[in-house]
Amino acid sequence: MTEPQPENKKQELAQAARDLLLEAGLSGLSMRKVADVCGVSATAIYRHYEDKDELVAQAVLEGFRVFGSYLMDALEERTPIRRFRVLGRRYFDFAMENPADYRLIFMTDCRALGMTRLDELSRREISGTFQLLQDRIGECQRAGIFTKGDPRSLAASVWASTHGLSSLLVMGSLGENPGEIESLIKLHLNLIERGLKG
Repeated sequence: MTEPQPENKKQELAQAARDLLLEAGLSGLSMRKVADVCGVSATAIYRHYEDKDELVAQAVLEGFRVFGSYLMDALEERTPIRRFRVLGRRYFDFAMENPADYRLIFMTDCRALGMTRLDELSRREISGTFQLLQDRIGECQRAGIFTKGDPRSLAASVWASTHGLSSLLVMGSLGENPGEIESLIKLHLNLIERGLKG
């Protein structure tokens, strides 16, 4: 029987951490639990990761990759307005289909938990997806679809309201009826588009 290669073990540890995070959140994750899942000692993890912060950041990175893949679907559309609409729709799709990932990415106060690497990772990844939204608004402005204004400020407003509704839906604060949830999402997206058209 061959020994697992270091890189394979590193990936195995990150996947185990990710599974625990999605199941129980940050409060349910410990180095000992990850070690137990992978059949190693807790101290063995430190051969691959400097500390818990680095391990968690690596585990959460996969959630960001999934989130990014949802948003990138919008770029396959042919017109600026379709790209904007699909981007908004896919944001909600990600939140509703991956609620545990959504909570980890957008609803975890990394700094308060002393997780500086995760905070840096989150800021970097969110900055990239925010730029994607800003670009969609800018191209709709250039096409004469949306009113003039600073694309960054408009994107911040759109993201704030979309994140607010997504968070309420993920937490179940607005009920769990699929039909009502779908109606809320459609209304929200329509209101945003109408507001940007001026």
